[in-house]
Amino acid sequence: MKTLETERLILRDWYLADLDDFFIFMSNPNVTIPEGSLPKKCKEDCLPPLKYLVQTKNNYAIVLKETGKVIGSVGLNEDADGNENVRNVGFILDEGYWNHGLITEALKEIISSASEFTSYLSCGHAAGNSKTEHIIKKLGFKYVKTFHNVKRESDIFPHDDLYYILELNKTHEGVS
Repeated sequence: MKTLETERLILRDWYLADLDDFFIFMSNPNVTIPEGSLPKKCKEDCLPPLKYLVQTKNNYAIVLKETGKVIGSVGLNEDADGNENVRNVGFILDEGYWNHGLITEALKEIISSASEFTSYLSCGHAAGNSKTEHIIKKLGFKYVKTFHNVKRESDIFPHDDLYYILELNKTHEGVS
């Protein structure tokens, strides 16, 4: 994937050298559990998912320009509803960087560049995840349906996932 840049961020491919930064947010249950995975206990536990990110090239490392530190990930993956014409946007951010508009900034850039290869993006979140819901609605994603009884790695009980679509030929300009 090509490197993307925003005012405060660089979105680039992942490298194995990112392991230390990756472990910081992947070991935090406040970050991992809402997105569906269990927190990693050690750096070695982070190697398989990091190697996947390095090899697949469909997820960006979110790098804070000011420090050069990797603070999260945003990716374009298979659609949760199995639609081959839709790419799913997933994201995760180190808790220390929440509420600074960084994910919104990264997603605006992803949305802008995604129109080169797809007409639709999807995004989802567990019912009750108001932070993610706020972000994706602000960016113009529209609710489509709910997947019931979803059980992810971190779930004790099944839950509902809300599913949204964004049509890329509809403008998202002016979103703040």
